[in-house]
Amino acid sequence: MLTKTKKSIRDFILHYGNILGMISIVFALMIFFLDLHYAQENSVSLVSYLISVVVLIIALLDYRKTNNGVLSLGDSIKMGMGVFLISAIYASIYTFILINFLDPETLVKSLEITEIKILEQNPEISEDQLNQILSFQEKFSTPFIIVTVLIVFSLISGFFSSLILGLIFKKSR
Repeated sequence: MLTKTKKSIRDFILHYGNILGMISIVFALMIFFLDLHYAQENSVSLVSYLISVVVLIIALLDYRKTNNGVLSLGDSIKMGMGVFLISAIYASIYTFILINFLDPETLVKSLEITEIKILEQNPEISEDQLNQILSFQEKFSTPFIIVTVLIVFSLISGFFSSLILGLIFKKSR
């Protein structure tokens, strides 16, 4: 006779965090091979976020189904932050590999694109102002800072996403 073991929220976080992490890496590699990883396009970020939200919705509904139809707001927030954190760890590893091995010129090229965008948006900018903005951006374009910001942003977006979804999908006993 098979006994069905109850899965903990940790199991769901690990399962769906790993799924989202793998999907995120596949998406990032697709963007890399299409040579769009410099562009800093909002559409790429939006698609990535939508993928994350869809995976979180599936995770929350699966947890609720497995938990006899019960989903608390606290469990939703734990799930969201955990899934987004695991995905951010995957993204951080990918970013490290991208910057150090796949395309070591990523940061330099990104600064060049930033300069072009600044000049397009504000052709009247003085060279001193432009240099100041670019030097500021260069200081914050180290792998450590990029990964730190990525993880913090993922936790914040995971919190708010799971808060909203938790309020929508919440069911008490």
